[in-house]
Amino acid sequence: MRNLLLISIALFTLNSCVINSCEEPVLGCMDSDAINYNNQADYDNNSCDYSSDIVFYLDPNAAFLLGSNGVQSIKFYVNGSMIGSQYNNNGFIGTLDAPNCLDEYFTTATLFWSIATSSTFEWEAVDETGFIWFNSSQQTFPNECLAIQLTAKKIQEFQGNN
Repeated sequence: MRNLLLISIALFTLNSCVINSCEEPVLGCMDSDAINYNNQADYDNNSCDYSSDIVFYLDPNAAFLLGSNGVQSIKFYVNGSMIGSQYNNNGFIGTLDAPNCLDEYFTTATLFWSIATSSTFEWEAVDETGFIWFNSSQQTFPNECLAIQLTAKKIQEFQGNN
């Protein structure tokens, strides 16, 4: 009987101390803002991936300025890659109000990056001849809808400095 009791205690100890502690820790992204967030992760392994949406739009004065200078299209580049264009169809579309990030009348894109909780990107507005009307850098954060307004004032200041 004593041997049976010792064996039972040994098996119980083995089951609770050895078997359960042998589980591998779950590695993964522990930032809930990341697109690959793992709510079951025990340890952060710096694998987080992030995204944010951006929309480029012209204010009415920029739309007029570009149109009056004979610009037929303005292409927007992010980190050297063209993401879309806006066209002069009897005038560019201009607005004072920030559009929705998915607004089809404006140039939109989704940016992706890894590890850091924010990203800085370079962008520029270039016409059909390759002339750069404006360029700048911008910081974005995860899950953000970043509306970037190109104004006549920004264009004029950029052109005056270049």
